Amino acid sequence: METLLQLWNEWEIHLLVLLSFTLQIFLFFAGSLRPRNTNTFVRLSLWFAYLGADFVAVYTLGFLSRQQGNDTGKGTLRETHQLAFFWAPFLLVHLGGQDTITAFAIEDNNLWLRHLLNLTAHVMLASYVFWKSIGWHKLQLLIPGIFMFVSGIIKYGERTYALKCGSLKNTEGLTARGNEIQPPELNRDNMYFGVVGFALRSAPVVRNFFAGCNIVQFMAAHIDYMSTFGELDGRQLLLKIEIGMMYGDLYSKAMVLRKRICLIFRCLSQISALVAFVLFIVSNKQRYSGADIAVTYVLFIGGFLVEFCALAVVIMSPWTWGWLESRKCHKLARMCWFLLSYNIRKLEKRMLWPNSIGQYNILNYVGLDQSWFSRQTKMLIRMTAKMIGAGKERHLMISKLLDSKSIQVDKEIMQCVTLYVDGMRSELNDLSGRPYQQWPNLHPVLEKLRALSLDDFGLVIVFLHALTEVHLRTYYDPPGNMDALVGVCRKLSNYMLYLLVTHPEMLPVTGSVETTLEFFVSKVTEYGDSGKDANLRGTRKLLEDLMDLHIIQPNEDTLQEIRDLWLRLLLYAAGKSRGDTHAAQLAVGGELLTFAWLLMAHLEIGDPWPSRIELGDATGTLGPDIAYVFPKKYST
Repeated sequence: METLLQLWNEWEIHLLVLLSFTLQIFLFFAGSLRPRNTNTFVRLSLWFAYLGADFVAVYTLGFLSRQQGNDTGKGTLRETHQLAFFWAPFLLVHLGGQDTITAFAIEDNNLWLRHLLNLTAHVMLASYVFWKSIGWHKLQLLIPGIFMFVSGIIKYGERTYALKCGSLKNTEGLTARGNEIQPPELNRDNMYFGVVGFALRSAPVVRNFFAGCNIVQFMAAHIDYMSTFGELDGRQLLLKIEIGMMYGDLYSKAMVLRKRICLIFRCLSQISALVAFVLFIVSNKQRYSGADIAVTYVLFIGGFLVEFCALAVVIMSPWTWGWLESRKCHKLARMCWFLLSYNIRKLEKRMLWPNSIGQYNILNYVGLDQSWFSRQTKMLIRMTAKMIGAGKERHLMISKLLDSKSIQVDKEIMQCVTLYVDGMRSELNDLSGRPYQQWPNLHPVLEKLRALSLDDFGLVIVFLHALTEVHLRTYYDPPGNMDALVGVCRKLSNYMLYLLVTHPEMLPVTGSVETTLEFFVSKVTEYGDSGKDANLRGTRKLLEDLMDLHIIQPNEDTLQEIRDLWLRLLLYAAGKSRGDTHAAQLAVGGELLTFAWLLMAHLEIGDPWPSRIELGDATGTLGPDIAYVFPKKYST
């Protein structure tokens, strides 16, 4: 035991420094995977690494400062590992973070002043550690240490400034000064050129829109170009690039690396690190242990390799290509475009934004269609909650964890959303008196739902979701085309309920989710009976009695109307949503609702342009019925 303790004491500082560096490498590569990865394990690992990286670096600085007061006895850190104090500036570099991730959540950007205070405190601590160790180094590491301090302070300050730039509160001041990189002219002949060129020009205004600012002048100038922009795939790719660039501005150092002064400081940081490395190589290292020297080389060389990879990421940025094109550096621009277009094609195949949509079914909440593990877990939790007197909201929390899932967004859903938005704009701009969309099959159901006087948008979603799920169960063996329609209807229905359960802040709801679901469950219980499928039979009876479910005919026309019904609900919710909620959701991969919201913004559809859309009644507010989604002029 004593041998293990002695071994740990001897290697503790090495392990701490190497662990700090390892976390930085993980954050660099995992940060770039974060937007397109929905794996829970990866997200949790990234969260622990993001929090642990700062903790390990600060703890190591504190460990070194504690060793400074240990002046007695041999075998201490000052005697055996004198080079360890040279690693203090490297910890400042680690605290500066990586280019691919600076903020884990949107709230981190709003707390940039706290990070500025941390910067001051940690620089003072590292300076104290290094200054106290100068006498032991006989000044031979003073010069390289000073150069590393310059590099570390610049990197740490760069991260703090990136958080400040990422705060939506600072959007107005940043965009008012304009962007130093002028994007190239729009190009209609080459789709990728046109996509990237338009995305670069629209990026500052898209950021304004996420911050809730007025962008009507920009959209008025470019709406015709957007309307005739290439093919459907090109328009979808444009929105994905725009959202991807917005993610980079909010959660990485992308915006910092587009500023001239920041690039100058970045070059100064790298030159300082390189000078420190050269001075360390030529210094006399005979008095230091081989392990200490090896760790120092790992920190130097590993840091240079990470910076080289970061440079490759910058080269593949659309802003780099735009900067080179605007300065007539055509050869370099062509090289940059080769890498950029290759990256765009990869992202296009991966369906980057959004790459998945959540799914949640009301039947899971009432106890149907659950896995054995989910049923047993919920039973155990209900028993525990009853014993301790916990509220029913615990049931919803556990149900969200166990029953929510994600599925890949297929091309059909994306096309449905894009085409429906286009059709809506044509419908709004049509002054020839063309009739509005009719609902011949769903008209009785919508009238019954209107008569229920549901006072919350969440209740409308729950009732229509239950109706959709029960109706889709009548299609036992549909042909190919109808089978695809059934899948789209179920995915859209489950997605809207998923948003209500997991992200109600993105929807125009007024009541709590727990109250909404419990109200529906209480109604089902009134119509239910005993038996295994009592809740399903109760749901069917409830919908037949209240909404005339039994008169809906199962055919292709009905499925198309159900699909359009959910698309209209999706676009209504998108038009009522706020930009800051979409910005916050980009941290976990983005939502289909964000894609629809940005597409509507490009076409001037939604609440920011009340004169151009009437998805609801004349007031445009949440009324006592569903007329705000399906007004009478849309029915037969």
